[in-house]
Amino acid sequence: MNYYTYLYSPETYESFTRSDRTLAGVRKNQEKAAKRLQVGDRLICYLTKVGRWAGVLEVTSAVFEDSTPRFVPSDDPFVIRFKVDTKVWLPIEKCVPIKERIVWDILSFTNVNHTTSGMGWTGVLRRSLNRLKDEDGRYLEQLLISQSKDGTDYPQDL
Repeated sequence: MNYYTYLYSPETYESFTRSDRTLAGVRKNQEKAAKRLQVGDRLICYLTKVGRWAGVLEVTSAVFEDSTPRFVPSDDPFVIRFKVDTKVWLPIEKCVPIKERIVWDILSFTNVNHTTSGMGWTGVLRRSLNRLKDEDGRYLEQLLISQSKDGTDYPQDL
């Protein structure tokens, strides 16, 4: 099992939240990356623009192409799809900010010579399906599972 990033915008986060949460997708230009996914791999979900960890999805099928609008009302760009089992999905107020010390100080790509005000750490989070180091993926998965049971509320700073 491998861990990968999976990014949501605030709009796609809301769309997935309203769905049955059994299907994920990426743009056509990420088809090669998507074909690396194996059943059992974990997607650690990150909410862009607000910088929060939102959930954990487990890949349950091979990749396939489908242009039926699913994630946006029309001209859905996320046509490379795969089935998922949602292990954790947090409401926005429970999503864990990346700059919280319990995250920032632990992850390999944030805790080395990066300040919370800099941008050097963002490379891993620039697109979906970037492979995470196993220790980062395991840590985030356990953190999000714990957060789903008795987690802290994090007010949004909009």
